[in-house]
Amino acid sequence: MVYYPCSWKVKILSLLAHILLLTSSSLFTVNANDDLSVLLSFKSSITNDPRKALSSWDVAGNGSSTPEAYYCQWNGVACNNRRHPGHVTAIRLRDSGLTGTISPQLGNLTRLQILDLSNNNLIGKIPSNLGSCTKLVIMNLSMNYLNGSIPDDLGHLSKLNIFNIRHNNITGNIPMSLSNLTRLTDLTMENNNLQGLIPSWFGNLTMLKAIDLAINSFGGHIPGYLGKLTELAILMMQGNRLEGLLPQSIFNISSIEHLDIGMNLSGSLILDIGFKLPKLKFLSTFMNHFDGPIPSSLSNSSALEYLIMHENRYHGLIPRDIGVHGNLKLFSVGHNELQATKPTDWDFLTSLTNCSNLGSLNLYENNLVGVMPATFANLSQELVWLRLHRNQISGTIPDGLAVFQKLTEFTLHDNLFTGTLPLDIDRLSNLVPLDLSHNRFEGPIPESLEATMVAADMANHGTVTEDNDMVVGTVISPMIMTDDADPSMMLGVAAAPSMATVVLSMSTVATTSEFVGCVSKNRSRECKPFPLSKKLCFLYFQGNLLQGQIPKGLNTLVVLENLDLSSNNFTGPIPEFLGNIWSLNYLNLSFNNLSGPVPKTGIFRNVMISTLQGNSMLCGGLPLLQLPSCPSIDSHQAVQHRLRILIFCIIGTSIFLFGCAITAYCYIKTRGKPYVHTQRHRFLSQNHERISYADLHAATQSFSPANLIGSGSFGNVYIGTLIMDDDLATVAIKVLDLGRQGASRSFFTECDALRRIRHRKLVKVITVCSSLDHNGEEFKALVLEFICNGSLDE
Repeated sequence: MVYYPCSWKVKILSLLAHILLLTSSSLFTVNANDDLSVLLSFKSSITNDPRKALSSWDVAGNGSSTPEAYYCQWNGVACNNRRHPGHVTAIRLRDSGLTGTISPQLGNLTRLQILDLSNNNLIGKIPSNLGSCTKLVIMNLSMNYLNGSIPDDLGHLSKLNIFNIRHNNITGNIPMSLSNLTRLTDLTMENNNLQGLIPSWFGNLTMLKAIDLAINSFGGHIPGYLGKLTELAILMMQGNRLEGLLPQSIFNISSIEHLDIGMNLSGSLILDIGFKLPKLKFLSTFMNHFDGPIPSSLSNSSALEYLIMHENRYHGLIPRDIGVHGNLKLFSVGHNELQATKPTDWDFLTSLTNCSNLGSLNLYENNLVGVMPATFANLSQELVWLRLHRNQISGTIPDGLAVFQKLTEFTLHDNLFTGTLPLDIDRLSNLVPLDLSHNRFEGPIPESLEATMVAADMANHGTVTEDNDMVVGTVISPMIMTDDADPSMMLGVAAAPSMATVVLSMSTVATTSEFVGCVSKNRSRECKPFPLSKKLCFLYFQGNLLQGQIPKGLNTLVVLENLDLSSNNFTGPIPEFLGNIWSLNYLNLSFNNLSGPVPKTGIFRNVMISTLQGNSMLCGGLPLLQLPSCPSIDSHQAVQHRLRILIFCIIGTSIFLFGCAITAYCYIKTRGKPYVHTQRHRFLSQNHERISYADLHAATQSFSPANLIGSGSFGNVYIGTLIMDDDLATVAIKVLDLGRQGASRSFFTECDALRRIRHRKLVKVITVCSSLDHNGEEFKALVLEFICNGSLDE
């Protein structure tokens, strides 16, 4: 028989093991039931689950026999703690569209490490019970509608690394208890209603790498203790009510990559910022009161991608090497006092041509003077926004715009540009605002407008006066816009450039949408129409000298919301189609020369009289407009008919009178005789006896040399005036030279023949004289019809 002296010990150990196993199984069941009840409580607090994110959270529908299967495999739930199986360690339900509140029972998940409920529609307060989740490392409640203050109990989360409550409605101060979160690396509270001072104890959270307090109501100064955060990479405080100087200690944090500060701060940037912050990728100081120059050392920040410095008081030149490293994606220095007075001051533009990914360039509202260099066309083809307005830039728009195919906003208004628009602007098919107002551009305005443009205000100036630059010409169709808020600039957020609606004051065109551009070549100009952008909602053309009728191309602007054509010289009727643009909610046609009936549909049902005043020939419309009644259609047609008859009669009478005048002129020209008296006609028409020598002697004043008008081989010709039988006539008297042989013998025969012959080219012989002169010698003469200064052809 074998003896085992320790067998009883083995039995005791076996018994203890069974007892231990039963105890642990019982405890597991209790803990499983606790976490399960918490999850079910959370589900019951959700009032809407449109994406069915919690559809798997159903105990009855789960066929597994183990308790942990009820929730550890549910959507968004994780149980990864091997030492404590069955305990929930993570809840990830971001972007689930959940509506409801956060259940306070979540505080009973003592092993919870990750709680991510971001980007939902949760309301209510942050449960203070969450302070019991002492294992929590990540709490992300961002992008919801939570309100109330930050619970003090969250200061018990000593292991918390990430605390994100951005984009909610959280109010109050940052509680002092959060100073216990010494392991915190990421503190994000952007876009809430938090207030008070920025706690100085932030400087004790030395593990912080990111602080985002932007868009709240914090006041006071930025604490200099932040300079102790040697690992800080992101500091965002823009959009608060801070004041005072920016602490110089901030520039000692060499690890900073993203620095976004404002608003209302004063002071200036240190000149060696580019050397002290060599890792800088994003720098935004917009809407502060910073002065001084833009530090040229920023060109040393080789990683710099976003430089947003508009709306300050920076002055001096833009650093010429600002884009030398070629990484800039956004460069905004508008609304400052920066200068460029000579060509070399524009060298920064050449430097920016190295930045192949530059998407936005904003130089508006500075003191940039002179002609823009041709290197402008070498800028990045990724440009989406280009703002140069309110400077003193002159010359023509440089050629080469066609390379900017992605350009959606192009503003040049309030400069000194001249000439016509370049022909290749027709290739900018994505233009939304094209603002060229208040310049000195020439040429016509487009005949049609693109159907889906976003805004147009083509207030160009063809005629320049000392008081105001105004445009004079015929508007066949309008164009552009003016809002200086760049979406990517707002609050320092460099968002991807994507704009659906832009408010501007000038731009572009309709279904065939054509704009006319011209190019000068060898003193001649080549012009052609070109299409423009395709997204119009706002059209502002007021305050010019535009004329012609309201363009028919507006008929295609089916998304047009605002239209202002006031204070111009438009004529003709108000188009009926304006009442059919149902999206139109603002219309101003005042102070033009419009005439005819006012439509009664669409926008004209709500239009105010002030938006139509100054058009004295308008009539009809709704009674509230108090316009005179329009004449009836029949009456109008009768007036038109009478007008046509009158015009016909006037034209016919004019043609008849003109014909009569021509006939009379021709008759007088061919039949009329110059200088013929009535008495002379009577004298010439009678038959006269031979005249005496004494009569001829008296008629020629004794054959005075003064009366001699011609001479020849047969004799001399005198002019004389005969008075016979009370008739007075001027005649030509040809005195024959009787010394010529045979002259006397043939005289009477020839005289008789000449009296009887009638021919248009023979001068009529009136009578003859055959007598003796005062010396007793033979005298013979012919009395002929006198033609003054005439010829035989007449």
